[in-house]
Amino acid sequence: MIGTVQLGLPYGRHRATPVTHEDSAFRILDAAWCLGIRAFDTAEAYGASARRLRAWSDSRGNADALEIITKCSIDTPNESMHALEENANKALRRFSGVRRVVLLTHGAVSADRWPALLAASASNDAIVGQSVYSADEVTAACALPGMGRLQVPGNVLDSRAIQARGDSPVPLDVRSVYLQGVLLEAPHMADARAPGAAGITAAVQDAAAELDTSLASLLIATMLRVIRREDRLVIGIDNVSQLDALPAAFEIPDETVQEFRETVSRLAGDPALTILLDPRDWPSPQPG
Repeated sequence: MIGTVQLGLPYGRHRATPVTHEDSAFRILDAAWCLGIRAFDTAEAYGASARRLRAWSDSRGNADALEIITKCSIDTPNESMHALEENANKALRRFSGVRRVVLLTHGAVSADRWPALLAASASNDAIVGQSVYSADEVTAACALPGMGRLQVPGNVLDSRAIQARGDSPVPLDVRSVYLQGVLLEAPHMADARAPGAAGITAAVQDAAAELDTSLASLLIATMLRVIRREDRLVIGIDNVSQLDALPAAFEIPDETVQEFRETVSRLAGDPALTILLDPRDWPSPQPG
């Protein structure tokens, strides 16, 4: 069983090839289930993803063995505490009856607004946490009472958010292992999404090729070595074949992972990392 990985089911706002048909989504979910994955990440903001996940669970009758990580928006600064709590309740109600539900906010929540999320989680018997970006946000979130889980970025190029947790017992769900797919793309395509990324992407891909090892599996294996037992990786999947990287990651020898890390670490001084590591700094996609 692959118990340290959860499947990311946003087919997200930044992904180039979203899953558009329910039968395709069900095939991915069935294949992930067969691998032993029991935690699935989604959100109301990710289009039809949450609805499809609930429909799949209902059709398979597996809610009592399922963990859902869902999210609610906090984009309105002047939103009342009541409205914020109701927004959280709405996201949680979709997955009533599921064995375990984790509610994350899209972004950091200040201490004065945090009680609304705690109230919603308590009334729905859910775990509550935040999906954040920066090291400072991780530090602040870990200090809040009742913090159940954090989703943070982390990959072979960037462990700042993971390190910011320090000695806090709050478990992490680490996303952006592939840096939203950029590290797997052809360098010129990566550069179009994050200017200056071509050289870094090419270097990471060359490092994997030198080791004659799948890059996707290496990126997963590298992060598996740095997270705690109670942490997980969030892996976005667009088709069934991409799941092959997961079992392969657990078979990569430690020395191969270490050599990959050491090679990639030489990119730390590249100025292009400033833009590449934070997708919020990437240029907005141009319409079609």
